[in-house]
Amino acid sequence: MALDYRGYLMDSRSMTFSASASSPPTRPVRYPGFDPAVRIAGRQGGAITYRQAMAAGLTRGQLRQLVHSGQWSHPVRGVFVVPLGPTELPGSVNDVPRPGDRRRAEHSEIREKESAGLVRNDVARRRRKRHGAITAGPGHAASVVGGENTTPILPVFFSPFSARVRAALIGRPRAVVCGITAARLHGFPLEVPESSAEPVHLLLPARQTRAQPRGIRLHFSDLDVDQRVELGGIPLTSPERTLADLVLAAQSREVAVAHLDAALHRGLVPSLAGARAAAEGRRGFRQTTDWWSLADGRAETPLETRLRLLLADNGLAPVELQWPVMDGTGQIITRLDLAWPAQRLDVEADTFSATSPPAMIYQDRHRGNILAALRWTVLRFSVADVTWHPERVVSAVTRVLAARAAERAEASRAVAEASAAGTAAVAERLWAS
Repeated sequence: MALDYRGYLMDSRSMTFSASASSPPTRPVRYPGFDPAVRIAGRQGGAITYRQAMAAGLTRGQLRQLVHSGQWSHPVRGVFVVPLGPTELPGSVNDVPRPGDRRRAEHSEIREKESAGLVRNDVARRRRKRHGAITAGPGHAASVVGGENTTPILPVFFSPFSARVRAALIGRPRAVVCGITAARLHGFPLEVPESSAEPVHLLLPARQTRAQPRGIRLHFSDLDVDQRVELGGIPLTSPERTLADLVLAAQSREVAVAHLDAALHRGLVPSLAGARAAAEGRRGFRQTTDWWSLADGRAETPLETRLRLLLADNGLAPVELQWPVMDGTGQIITRLDLAWPAQRLDVEADTFSATSPPAMIYQDRHRGNILAALRWTVLRFSVADVTWHPERVVSAVTRVLAARAAERAEASRAVAEASAAGTAAVAERLWAS
């Protein structure tokens, strides 16, 4: 369902728009080619080419209105992204064949997928269809046709982001998703949220054209066979190669080490050996030589990584990360981000914000009370502290550690004095006897 600009609740399939592409929607009508176009997009992971949409029955004006209204998006030239609801995904009620569907598919689907560059040989495709098999192009789901029943194969995953990636791959059979786009598909935790304005990064052989299309950022390099994988029909760089790309493109050491920590912590790579090998010899590798040894998979957030590096640079490297604190029965009651157990100092990376759930804030307050009862000193630092006032972070940790050292020295002196006094008393008793 979609809410139009006047507040009327309308079915997204029956929205209509004025003839002008710059005007908002006016009255509800039903585009004759809308449903067939959505079914085609559903079989292709949410992407449909301009020629396919036109063959389905939509006009250029209607396509402009769909984009202008926000129902569809047009991230790259010649391809549209269609948001698919549960009833529009393959295998839904919308894919139940209707009278005449098979004949229309035989006359339009073959022609339009051929013109979109999704197949290379129309004659071979007709022959495969006659035997009951239909294949799709790179990055698209396939469908199998037999008799009157159509059973599309659902991609491993679907999202507006993956549909945008599939749209960028159409017409580029040798392209491989790389960089930050591959990192998002692999599940790398990135500080920058995904945005529709972010281009899709594709890797092409070095001999390909250097033109940069709208909505796509092309990179040119030869890729080894073991550095390419496939996820839900989308070809992309392997986790090791993707991590190498992130490190080489990082704007600072802190960002690069945060990528390394996250990859190890989430188990995206078993070790850094493969990623380092994928980065060796490439532009920018020399300045990253010393960064790889700084990685620690125990860090849970980029802020923890930045805190650790900041303190280590000032001679205050934490003794432990994710240190478990236990109660009297040996049960773990909490884990500390950066800990100095002998000094009972805990440095926490404060990632809370105004939108954090109250339950999390309450739980953290309860945790702080437990640590205070166990005589731990807890220091909390936010992104603003590390970014704008790093000297305050270093000064606070230095003061606490110095105070703990003074307390330990005073306690040792008191013990020594007590021991000396006891020894003198024993000597006097022996002399008296």
